[in-house]
Amino acid sequence: MKSFITYQLRFFASLFGKVYFEEVIIHFGRFARMNLLPTIGTSVPFAIIIAFHAWTALELFGGQRFLSGAVSLVMFREIAPVISALIITAVSGTAIASEIALMKLRGEFTYLEVIGVSPMRFVVVPRVIAISFVCPAIFSVISITSIAGIFVYLVHIKGMAQGTFDEMWNIISIYDVVGGLTKSFIFGFIIGNISGFLGFNAEESSEGVGRASSISVVVNSLVFIIVNVILSYLIFGGVTPELR
Repeated sequence: MKSFITYQLRFFASLFGKVYFEEVIIHFGRFARMNLLPTIGTSVPFAIIIAFHAWTALELFGGQRFLSGAVSLVMFREIAPVISALIITAVSGTAIASEIALMKLRGEFTYLEVIGVSPMRFVVVPRVIAISFVCPAIFSVISITSIAGIFVYLVHIKGMAQGTFDEMWNIISIYDVVGGLTKSFIFGFIIGNISGFLGFNAEESSEGVGRASSISVVVNSLVFIIVNVILSYLIFGGVTPELR
């Protein structure tokens, strides 16, 4: 616990100091490329499966006209933020933890300190900032592609009229999109922060590098899923879409 508090104090002190924006841009592009296809490949089929089962249930009550809006609402509020965070944790969270632990093992931190560069400021902070913005970017992409997949399934496979599908905009508001983006940004910050902590404080051995990488998946997943419950209540707790 003491090491975690010490790390957070050093991290936030570095965060509000000099930022190496070139490193941020490099890691943003790298993390985006690493996560784009896995998240799209996971979220689109998942959204279609939800639409498939929801159609079967709503068909019993003749409520199919609300299906596109209901599924899209859940996509913006929960599915897209959570799935993107899960994939990014598995792909980039482990990469951050292992890269930082390996740099520490190789003595690269010592070299940076010798030339007067803070390892926290040059190595950790750019990665955390980059992944904090990658999460909302991935959220935006998979939200659009998932709704496109739902459109193809409902309109071209199930035969729903396009006008009925467009009624989704009577349920979804900008509040849902902004709420999803906010959750994604917070999830990204959590993933980067915890992964950076595990790598920065890893044992200086090959086992320590592997342990930091594997633990980051478990810890990040547990933390942001718990945080997701809190954020969902705080952001959407009093917001109920109007069905028209």
